[in-house]
Amino acid sequence: MLRYAIFVATALLVGCPSKQPEAPHSPEDTALRIRIAQAEAHRAAGVDELVQLATSGDVHQRELALRGLGRVGGDKARATLEASLADKDPKVVAAACYAIGVAAALDEPPDWKPGGKLVAVLAVAPLPALEALGRAGDATNQPALTAKLADKDPAIAAAAAIALGRHGRRKIAWSAEARAALATATSHADSNVRYAATYALSREHEPPGDDAVNAALIARIADEYPETRASAIAGLAKRKAVTAARKQIVESLRDRDWRVAVEAVRALAGANGDDEGRVAVIGSLSVRAAQLEKGSATEAQVIVEALRTLLDHPISNPKSIATELHIVSEPANASIPALTTGWSECLQQAVQASATSGAPTGTTRGAPTGTASGAPTGTKSGAPTGTTSGAPTGTTSAGAIEALTTCGHGALPDHLRLPLLADVAKGGDIAAKRAALRVLLAHDDPRVRAAGLNLLPETWKDSDAKGQATIVGTISSALAVKNPIVAGTAVDVAGTVYEQLPKDDALRTTLDNAILARAKTETDVELSASLYTAIGKNAIPGGADVCRGGLAAAPARAKAAADCLKALGEAAPPQAAASAELPPVDVATVIGKKLRWHLVTSRGEIVIELRPDVAPWAVASIVALTDRGFYNGLEFHRVVGNFVVQGGDPTQSGWGGPGYTLPAEPASTFDGPGYVVGGVGIADAGKDSGGSQWFIMHSRAPHLDGRYTWIGSVVDGQKYADALLIGDRVERASVER
Repeated sequence: MLRYAIFVATALLVGCPSKQPEAPHSPEDTALRIRIAQAEAHRAAGVDELVQLATSGDVHQRELALRGLGRVGGDKARATLEASLADKDPKVVAAACYAIGVAAALDEPPDWKPGGKLVAVLAVAPLPALEALGRAGDATNQPALTAKLADKDPAIAAAAAIALGRHGRRKIAWSAEARAALATATSHADSNVRYAATYALSREHEPPGDDAVNAALIARIADEYPETRASAIAGLAKRKAVTAARKQIVESLRDRDWRVAVEAVRALAGANGDDEGRVAVIGSLSVRAAQLEKGSATEAQVIVEALRTLLDHPISNPKSIATELHIVSEPANASIPALTTGWSECLQQAVQASATSGAPTGTTRGAPTGTASGAPTGTKSGAPTGTTSGAPTGTTSAGAIEALTTCGHGALPDHLRLPLLADVAKGGDIAAKRAALRVLLAHDDPRVRAAGLNLLPETWKDSDAKGQATIVGTISSALAVKNPIVAGTAVDVAGTVYEQLPKDDALRTTLDNAILARAKTETDVELSASLYTAIGKNAIPGGADVCRGGLAAAPARAKAAADCLKALGEAAPPQAAASAELPPVDVATVIGKKLRWHLVTSRGEIVIELRPDVAPWAVASIVALTDRGFYNGLEFHRVVGNFVVQGGDPTQSGWGGPGYTLPAEPASTFDGPGYVVGGVGIADAGKDSGGSQWFIMHSRAPHLDGRYTWIGSVVDGQKYADALLIGDRVERASVER
């Protein structure tokens, strides 16, 4: 794997740094790690102690303390990290590079530009410096990265490509030379370099048309490495070059690796696809269904992704759907889980209803993602009040609505099945939308009501003044609901409505007051951040006082409050180095221990080796929550094929947590393999906001490294992790010590 190759090369190139042991046993080392973990968790109040440890003592102590400073961040921490780049010991230089990369990924202050100093240490610690340049460098450092693409050492060339890929994720434009060098690197003899260059090209920000790059990516669709094939297809879709590669991508619908097929589905049927590609996707489903019936459980990922994509981007010929999709919902193999057939049947009916209704291509679904984002964007309209002009010409029939409320033969509970009504109704007329809203908004389950709230803005342009007042009143009432799912969704939906309200509209004042009232009392980190963002973005009168009230809160809330004041044109007053509250878990119970996390899921048992040496607070939390049965019975609420499966939310929606937050503990390649297949991390909504939610990787994702807390890797049962669908459960969790 690339991560392993990078670590080995790092050991050789920086003089064998003292790799963090997976299970340190000496009392002295354990005591040091506990001390550093506590200083990290205290955040600003622990910086002085970390600086002291990072500038004195043995190399091992300094490495650990530098890592801690990168996680905490702040001016003093960054100054110490930069100064350590001049250290005489190459191991310290390497540790400083890694920590700078983490600090930049977590905070990325616009005025911090350590790239020049990182370029200067490329000869001393090439791989650590390249990793840091990807996260903390800027466009002026790209010549150095481009030069390293031609390095004789494949590990260095791959690291340079990944660094440029991270620049793309950070919306830093590439030079023409960098782009051309990456295209050349896609044909490198080393598979890791080919993957890294292909991955980078799939992440370029606003890529220009480039026939040479397209040709390079098309060639990689035939690569021996499935993750390279998948990245090549994703890159072509992003570059709007699907038509040029249609033949190869259509062939990839039958790829032996399900992850490649998922990317082919997205390319052909998604926003950058067309009806010809969607017909090809529909035609391929019988083949995937046949493999599913033979026992290949991951084929369900391809089928579900195809149906979801077709729901988001309806085909204009409903007959194609009616004649091809029926095979998916009634498999002959009774061993296929009911959840799989339930999703297939309900999604199939939703796709058929959506195609019949004439839903506009490009509709996006608003499933919870674990962050306070993802609400439909809504549409602006100058239609006269009370008219229904501009509505799609199709309609969603009452029969289609009835079918969606009863599909799935009981396999899909209401909170999974009924939100499909909103997806279908978005493309229908106002009557269809209101019919769906009557079902959704009246439901007892907050997840179903949230789907209704997401649909509300779609009725705005077709509503008269009274109807629009009702929409605002519904959102305002939802903002006062205690449940975070409902209130959080209401914040997102309010943002869409704000875009359609004049500055002096009385309805705007109603929304303002509802948001301010909730923000004054809310303590949840994610929901508070959403409210503060809404106050700042919409310049809500009186909002500055509310945001100032959050400056003394926990670090994640305080940052959101400061960002709110900045958006309102006010500078946040300098804050004293206050001590962050420690999570209610004991790192001493896990540091120095070898731990395996056993998850008996509805698909099979997954075994994860936990890494308390890398993320002691997160691991201690996982262990403590597991010991009290917290995870037993919880659904996996988020699955993104060829990316992640996510669970651990007590609300099973993406909005819940354990009642406390964890300090961010991102890792570097120095610490372990990171986010490759089977990598396990903690989900969050920003720095220091993680809790009980966690995820497992389907495939490699270098852009997550150094940003999200990595807690270990799957050592057994990855095939079951790959088979999980939304609605599958952790039946029982336990920790093996």
